[in-house]
Amino acid sequence: MQYLAICEDDLLFQFMRNAAREQGEVRYVVQNEAVARRIRRQGGKVRHGDLLKEDTYKKVTLRHIDQAIVFVRDAEDQERVCRLLRALDKSISIVSLTSEKNGKKESADPLLRHLQLADIFEEFCATQLLDTLNIKKVERIRSLFGDGEKIHILLQHDPDPDAIGSALALRELLGRNRPTTPIVTFGEVTRPENVAMIRLLDIQIDRITYDDLHKDGARLAMVDVQPPYFDKPLGRVDLVVDHHPKRMAFKARFADLRTAYGATSTIFTEYLRAAGMEPSQRLATALLYGIKTDTLFLVRGSNLADLNAFNFLYPLANKAMISRIERPALPREDLEAMGRALSRLQIENGVAVIHLGEINREDVIPQMAEFCLQIEGVEWGVVSGLVNNRVVLGAQRRLRQERGRDHEATIRRHRQRRRPSRHGESGGAFGPVQRTVRRSQRESHSRCDAANDRRCQSVRA
Repeated sequence: MQYLAICEDDLLFQFMRNAAREQGEVRYVVQNEAVARRIRRQGGKVRHGDLLKEDTYKKVTLRHIDQAIVFVRDAEDQERVCRLLRALDKSISIVSLTSEKNGKKESADPLLRHLQLADIFEEFCATQLLDTLNIKKVERIRSLFGDGEKIHILLQHDPDPDAIGSALALRELLGRNRPTTPIVTFGEVTRPENVAMIRLLDIQIDRITYDDLHKDGARLAMVDVQPPYFDKPLGRVDLVVDHHPKRMAFKARFADLRTAYGATSTIFTEYLRAAGMEPSQRLATALLYGIKTDTLFLVRGSNLADLNAFNFLYPLANKAMISRIERPALPREDLEAMGRALSRLQIENGVAVIHLGEINREDVIPQMAEFCLQIEGVEWGVVSGLVNNRVVLGAQRRLRQERGRDHEATIRRHRQRRRPSRHGESGGAFGPVQRTVRRSQRESHSRCDAANDRRCQSVRA
């Protein structure tokens, strides 16, 4: 985009100079030579002259300009400048700015638009203002830790993609490496997709004990989680960055909690942008996947910040890698179990019910439930299976756009049932039902069938 900014002084230049790099090229026309020199010293392309004379604009090739932005404080002079531009070029788009609400109606000229100065400020400068706030936070975070100090980045018991990506970003922001700043958890990564993520992106997450948390004076940073989440006191906490609501009071040297955001990865993406750090493909992939999973692909709890972060990361990330993470390779035995189970498929009142029998991985269950939704007339897919002597039930519901409120309610209900993480990755969800399963395969199958019957009755109710 080529912009022409016309102003008596350097006000528009101060507003728009950052837009030249992000939105396109901006050329300036100002009233006097002194202002032009000031703009030129700061890298702006500028001409000066009488704003009400035609000769001033003949020096500018208007046919190459996509949009002219005019701000002259005197309303009559502003109109004269707009009429002059239209006389010189019938096709140029003109934005006429005013510093006050003057009740002026839109012009009959379809290519002339009247805006308040605050609107153009928001369009061009909101990102820069946010960067200014974020860079202060980045400086504060960096000041928390000395060069020779070890830092533990603590995640929740079963780390999810948002936490993993955020931890990786924090380490990058601090300029640290794996030995000096390990990512740790009291539990372990269990979901197959998350296991695939740390394997494919080569992310090491160490298991730690409460006793070792501050061993040898190690500092403690927490991302995507807060101290009250844990059963025991954690000692001194240096940093907490999270997007979840603050349920209980806690102490930390610095905390950045943004409950309006859909993902902690969004916060760290803003940190990186403010610091002028372009994430590597590996880091961008981790952050993008974190935002995608925590916001259900920008459906749940997301806002403009999440969308902006997603758009920033998308060109930098490895989309093929994300596809591999989302669909971990299925063991042949599980694939064969899915094939056999299709012969036992039952459909009634829009509910498809399948029992898979014994399988190796529980993520096969929601995949099969999702597959059921492709069957004509099916609104619910209900699938059960035996995983490590546990009965696991999974349900997926076809969520239509016209059921927006019902969609969100369903997600909330399923999220409460989920064991592997605090967020779901799709419209449906699954949760394990702990059972003592007898060794007899026949008795196990009988109990699963009974569980399926109860599930169907619940769904129909």
